[in-house]
Amino acid sequence: MTTLNKVILTILLGLGLLSGLNSHAQDRTDSLIINVGKSKIIFLVRDKQDLETLKNYDLNEILKQLSLKLENDSTEQALVKEQNGKKTYLSDTTIVVEEPEVKVAEQREVQRYEYKDRDNERDEHWRTKRFIKGTRHYFNIDLGTNNYVQDGNFPDETDEPYTVRPFGSWYVALTSTNQTHIGGPLYLEWGPSVSWYNFKFQNDRIRVIDGPDANIFEEDTSLPNADFKKSKLTVAYINFSVVPMFSFGEPERKEKKDFWDWKDWNDDDDRGFRIGIGGYGGYRIASYTKVVYKEDDDKEKDKNKDNFHLNNFRYGLRLQMGYRGTDLFFNYDLNELFAEGKGPQLNAFSFGLTF
Repeated sequence: MTTLNKVILTILLGLGLLSGLNSHAQDRTDSLIINVGKSKIIFLVRDKQDLETLKNYDLNEILKQLSLKLENDSTEQALVKEQNGKKTYLSDTTIVVEEPEVKVAEQREVQRYEYKDRDNERDEHWRTKRFIKGTRHYFNIDLGTNNYVQDGNFPDETDEPYTVRPFGSWYVALTSTNQTHIGGPLYLEWGPSVSWYNFKFQNDRIRVIDGPDANIFEEDTSLPNADFKKSKLTVAYINFSVVPMFSFGEPERKEKKDFWDWKDWNDDDDRGFRIGIGGYGGYRIASYTKVVYKEDDDKEKDKNKDNFHLNNFRYGLRLQMGYRGTDLFFNYDLNELFAEGKGPQLNAFSFGLTF
């Protein structure tokens, strides 16, 4: 049996001895000193938890590293210290095991090498993956409903003809989102998108007439026997948004640091609560009305493409919040839907889920 194997056997016997004495280790520090020739191996155990932690270390790896060091020392005489022309031979070598590293100490001179505890592999992973630097890109879909308000009130409160039916007035946006890490828990989400407002009128007979001076919302009386199914106004925009986001995920303390750090909230398995508010601007690229009805059992669709005195530009505020893999959004247009004096004074808004 080689000297290294004898050392390993002695260490295992020492651990068995400490296991029998661990009930007395809660209030004091127990030590185990193993003499190996002129060297000593010393274990300092403060409590039962330290003993359990010690069992997770690979003692073979520790002794392997020590063996390599002693082999180098035997050829290079690294254990000889020369000072003021005098050589001093260091006779004792001590291994001090303290979580999470192993230190090889020679008297007052300490040489270190890193040793990762198996139980801390996931923590080591997060220490290297805590924040994603730079910019990441991904694709999002906003799906929800839209409506508008007039002087802070919904049009149905005054029974206006352009009152919108909430169910069926869908808002859809396709977003190319970039996420840039600013610092700490702060990220910036920005990028272009294409969105569609679909204002489905409460009265299926309403038609939007693009008059020379202003829009006219009137009920169709030319087809009294027709069964009207749907009437809506659709407006499409190309947009650009910028939304600062704060992530309030599970905090962790970095080793030897006095400030909090945060996990990467882009990992859906570990993302916590996040919230942000920003702005957007858009340009109208299409608009049309669509009326669907049945007459004599024939389904008819009247589609009319026009600008309907709509504002070409839109701008507003966006509130976004989420938890893990689900986000909610709320958009509010600060400018009016129609040009001034060309239609009712309406501010559009939308809300829903982001996938």
